[in-house]
Amino acid sequence: MKKLVVMMTLALGAGSFGVAYATILGSAHDFSDNISVTGGNVAIDENSATGWNGRKEICRVCHVPHDHARTTQRYLNGLLWNHGVNTTATYTMYNHAWSSTINGVQSAQPDGTAKVCLGCHDGSVGVDTFDKYAGGNVFANSYSGDAQVINFSDGANLDLRGTHPLSIAFPAAADDAGFNSPTVATWASGATVASTLDNGKVQCSTCHDVHNQESVVGTHLLRAAQTVAQGGTASGLCLTCHIK
Repeated sequence: MKKLVVMMTLALGAGSFGVAYATILGSAHDFSDNISVTGGNVAIDENSATGWNGRKEICRVCHVPHDHARTTQRYLNGLLWNHGVNTTATYTMYNHAWSSTINGVQSAQPDGTAKVCLGCHDGSVGVDTFDKYAGGNVFANSYSGDAQVINFSDGANLDLRGTHPLSIAFPAAADDAGFNSPTVATWASGATVASTLDNGKVQCSTCHDVHNQESVVGTHLLRAAQTVAQGGTASGLCLTCHIK
């Protein structure tokens, strides 16, 4: 039964992100090794003396099959979400006001899958803030120094102008000839760009296969190689969507 629940959760998460060939086992998002990080919130550990993921589960850090009436109602973020998000942050977006080249309709603040990704990767919410636990002390950059997409760890001044625009509609070719058709353009797995959009919007999971062990070996779970050395073409990731 436990195996069935895990597989159902994996399948749900994979389908929601548009991932066709997910292999989360051994990936950057597999926390079942129960790594103990200095300063980690060991108080939440249920089954061992050290570490923060005492149950050594993979899926539960982000998803849960039953919310058990948690007052936080994290599931309202979708995807049976089980992890904390920053509910008070105001992000400075990379938008039309910042760059006149941005023509797509964009959300005022991160939403959809970008919102839940930022729950770990904006540096303001601990990775160990999941399930019934709050106020975690283990942050994404404890595992990898570049896991934080913006260079702030105090939960303030969350400036997203240094990263690719997100929560923005992928423009139709009729609106902007500078883009390939998302229903035709494909990633390394063969999945179309359209299948990795979130309600038609570009989010973090559009370019990053969050459930895959190595979409492209040696990259940050990219859906397509960016360099010849990675086994692709020069700027291959960018040119999957952009016509330049």
